[in-house]
Amino acid sequence: MTAPAKRGYLRLVLTAAIGLAPALAAAQQQPTPLDGSASPGVSQQVTTVAPAVYSGITVSEGSGKLVKLPHVVANIFAADPNVVEVRPASPDTMFVFGKKSGNTTIVATDTAGNPIVQYSVTVNPSLYNAQRLQSKSQGAAPGSSVSAETEVGGMVVSGTVQTPEQANNVMEQAKLISPGTVVNDLQVQEPIQVELKVRIAEMSRTTTRELGIDWGAATASGFKIGRFLLTGQTGSAAASLSPAIQGSLGVTFPGGTFEGVIDALATDNLAHILAEPTLTTLSGTQASFQVGGQFPIPVSESNGEVTVSFKNYGVLLTFTPTVFSDGRISLQVAPELSSLSTANSAIVSGSGSTSVLAVPSLNVTAASSTIILGSGQGMAIAGLLEDNTNQVDNGVPGLSEVPLLGALFRGDAFQREQQELVITVTPYLVNPVSNPGLLASPDDGWTPANDLQRILLLRDNGTNMASTTIPGDAGFIVQ
Repeated sequence: MTAPAKRGYLRLVLTAAIGLAPALAAAQQQPTPLDGSASPGVSQQVTTVAPAVYSGITVSEGSGKLVKLPHVVANIFAADPNVVEVRPASPDTMFVFGKKSGNTTIVATDTAGNPIVQYSVTVNPSLYNAQRLQSKSQGAAPGSSVSAETEVGGMVVSGTVQTPEQANNVMEQAKLISPGTVVNDLQVQEPIQVELKVRIAEMSRTTTRELGIDWGAATASGFKIGRFLLTGQTGSAAASLSPAIQGSLGVTFPGGTFEGVIDALATDNLAHILAEPTLTTLSGTQASFQVGGQFPIPVSESNGEVTVSFKNYGVLLTFTPTVFSDGRISLQVAPELSSLSTANSAIVSGSGSTSVLAVPSLNVTAASSTIILGSGQGMAIAGLLEDNTNQVDNGVPGLSEVPLLGALFRGDAFQREQQELVITVTPYLVNPVSNPGLLASPDDGWTPANDLQRILLLRDNGTNMASTTIPGDAGFIVQ
């Protein structure tokens, strides 16, 4: 075959191929009947869909990453767009951006809606705060190993520091960096124990004076002047200074005997309340102390049921010490002294006619403060000085105002209440003792009295004095 003939043959083959291309494309796009049979005149083709790929993606809040897809996809969906945002970068690549901490799902499909890939996406809290704290901790606690983990709503600080002061510095920085709750999981290589003594002293004095003449006893047989009978009554003033009773004056017939009553009252009440709790804990660790009890408080639920919660009362103490490198102690202390009172109690009626519950009130003395002291130094963190005076004068109008003689028709009541309160705290750096016998307790040397001591000697203690232990070696005892 000559060259011109070969060129003509090639043109014929290419023309035939180009003419068949649209027919082949139309045959491929022609749908297959639902019964599986091939269309007339078209060869049957089977389309195989690859199974979906399942995988996981983890990103941090405020950051993102590129993810390579296994195939070319047509659509990408995010189940919760508030948690994650997905953006297509190319037909087979997507960019995942974490918007908020949480979990969601991303699904990619082809043009026919068949799933190509499905990702389970986890968005963790931002690592910025944790990385910033780890960087700052090197300056606050040199040579220490501090790590932080951001959680939803806060941060967890862990690691080991040299001194309690370094632990306090790291936690103060963590509270400034983290907007939420900060959990202290630091370990101190040199723990120091702090003992705190709190003294709550209160003095209360009440003075009451009443003096007057009560003419009320003369109502039956009054004061006879000739054929006239004079009766009357001055006002009365009770010890509680209750509302006064107005005086009265009258004349009756035909006569009687003189009778009168002199009201006089003098009362002095002095109360002394002292509470001195002592508590020991490690530096940087919160400790609490309670001596007292609990009383029930009914709480109504939404479904009509009544549950019971309990309120603490008595002597309560909560404090957190932090020992600095120079020996000073930072104290966050909150002492409280409370007692039950029926003055303002609440009466709660139950379902039954006789079911009644009286919820008492509390008389509370409390303080909360943060101070810095040295070991053995004391400070008054709270104080109160209260002085109340109340005076009531009652008498018969007119007669009670006569000079000198008016005192016979007048009653006077005077009441004064004084209260003074002081709360002091004293911290100590303490070490444990090797001999437990050196620790004193309230029952040292106490034994119950026998029958002879209890009946004949009227004693409630079987010993005269507490037994003592002499520390160290002693050659003699001087008494």
